[in-house]
Amino acid sequence: RVKINYVFRKVKKYMKNKKTACEVGIGDGYLLRLLHKTGIEVTGLDISKYLVNELNNRFNKEGLNIKLINEDLTKAKFVKDNFDLFFCIDVLEHIPNLEKAIENIKEGLSNGGLLIGTLPFYENLSRNMVMCPECKNVFHKIGHYHSFNNINEIKQLLGNNFKIIETGEVTNFKNIFGIIVKILKKIYRLILKRNILSTVYFVAKINKDSSVARLL
Repeated sequence: RVKINYVFRKVKKYMKNKKTACEVGIGDGYLLRLLHKTGIEVTGLDISKYLVNELNNRFNKEGLNIKLINEDLTKAKFVKDNFDLFFCIDVLEHIPNLEKAIENIKEGLSNGGLLIGTLPFYENLSRNMVMCPECKNVFHKIGHYHSFNNINEIKQLLGNNFKIIETGEVTNFKNIFGIIVKILKKIYRLILKRNILSTVYFVAKINKDSSVARLL
């Protein structure tokens, strides 16, 4: 929740006058509740039927009007221009076909809408691969398919219709501890000339006018 709170504080300024939001990957519903409290009409989408059913029951008991959809993002059929905001916190790196996922998000975002997400940077994916002792299949231990090394890679993924308007490193520590961690990471990079695993958040604004998008 510390990560969600950090990102939420950073992006809250962009949420003014936004009316609808979709969170992909609903977790325990924490971000959905935060968004609902702002008065935004909220929808949650998750590939897990169990999570969707569990949260539906909880939200009904709490009297929260939050719509939940059990669907794979790469197969979702969003109503065109339906959402002003898309949140993908700790989600995109788990999707094999990222291009299709972004294509569907583009369809669902309203013109001028925002995609807000996080992505792992500098992860050595091969070092985190494990083998199932039963079936011998090899897979990433926490299901990552992607890692990034710079903001340009995110720009290439999103395409010309998106313009990244803010990025930053996420800290999972509060107050002074977060500042100390950031300083230590900078020292590590300067001394050893190496990057260290981190999570980066980004805010990307969509412009569906292709003639304008080419100029961004």
